[in-house]
Amino acid sequence: MTTNTSIISTGFQQRAGVRRTYNVIRNAALPILIVLTFIIASFSVPHFFDFNTIRAILLSASITGIIAVGMTAITLSGNMFSLGVTATTVFSAVIYIWVGQASGSMYVAAAAAIASAVALGIAQGYIVGLGLNTVIVTLAVGSIVYGITAILTKGQVVQAEENVHLEGFATFALFGVPLPIVVFLVFTVLAWFLTEHTMIGRNVHLLGSNRETARNSGISPMGTTIWAFIAFSLGIGIAAVLQASQMHQVQADNLPTLTMDVVAAVLVGGTAVTGGDGSPIKSAIGALFIATIQMVMVLLDIPEGTRYFVLGVVVLVLVVILHLLRKAGTR
Repeated sequence: MTTNTSIISTGFQQRAGVRRTYNVIRNAALPILIVLTFIIASFSVPHFFDFNTIRAILLSASITGIIAVGMTAITLSGNMFSLGVTATTVFSAVIYIWVGQASGSMYVAAAAAIASAVALGIAQGYIVGLGLNTVIVTLAVGSIVYGITAILTKGQVVQAEENVHLEGFATFALFGVPLPIVVFLVFTVLAWFLTEHTMIGRNVHLLGSNRETARNSGISPMGTTIWAFIAFSLGIGIAAVLQASQMHQVQADNLPTLTMDVVAAVLVGGTAVTGGDGSPIKSAIGALFIATIQMVMVLLDIPEGTRYFVLGVVVLVLVVILHLLRKAGTR
């Protein structure tokens, strides 16, 4: 009897050790890939480690990364992801420029842009909280918002007048680091803290892990879902302000690949589509990985179509590998 118990105990310990190994590999996979990408790029791209190149990668990752970090809350809550990213970002950017022109203040404009994004997020969170499919809801709302933007702007470029200075958020630097990069880092840290060390963060995790258990534990699926959409919308509003501040203009059909870049960053970061497992920091790393791959291909003068193909293949392969590692780590 003692021998059998010992064998069973040893078997459990071995399986636990294997699971830990798979989880370690899964957590380390993306950082290792980024390091390998930088090493390969250093040999294939002249002056890849120049300050301007690294700065460009971080700036490129910041807009996508801020939104991906916010969207992590939606995915963690078991509500998959939003397909209305581009439309809401462009709409908020238009609000930023219009309110900036009317008020003459980039701070008032920023508050209005973020508030508009959050209002749209709350509305979508409420509808999804009623039990409707997230993808369908966000896709429909995205189409509506895009239509509204196109109608209001008449399809024209919305540009701030020369005497209205709205570029301050893009030109400001803290100790030489551009503000968008600083905001990206700070937003990621705050999102991580709220997700991992607060009650609402634990509720989001539990809701994504097991909705019925969460409901039986007194967690409100409606309230938690709305909070997840608020976090996501804050990211969109902030990113829209930074984007409009950088470009100083916006048009309804701008940022065509933003939605897919954000979704790819979340998935490449390893957040489970089914919910309950993931981290804003991993999504931020996913955005950095995608920005790095894109920059390397641009510097190598690879045609646009080929860049989309390569990036799609890389993202698909990595997501499949992470999924298999996650399944192996739970057996």
